[in-house]
Amino acid sequence: MRLAIIAGLLILAGCDSPAPALRGATTQRVKVGGSLFSVHVLGDEAQAIRLNFETGRRARGVMARGFTAIERASGCRIVPGSFGGDPALMRARVTCAEG
Repeated sequence: MRLAIIAGLLILAGCDSPAPALRGATTQRVKVGGSLFSVHVLGDEAQAIRLNFETGRRARGVMARGFTAIERASGCRIVPGSFGGDPALMRARVTCAEG
């Protein structure tokens, strides 16, 4: 039982950590349509980690919500073709250039 508790705590500790390439990134929690994301931004790289549990009908559209969360947290636009990942972890390049 003790081992299960320790393993669970270790898993939870890593749930909100950015990829090693994003260490030192600015982190912001963003809620979009009921989905909660931890968004990490460093330079032109961004990563959104979904923090809440969603299944079935509730999970529909989570990728679009992650896209929106990255743009809101970064204040920039996602570079076309750079957004990808899965419903738990999304990555993108962002550009803050005007025009």
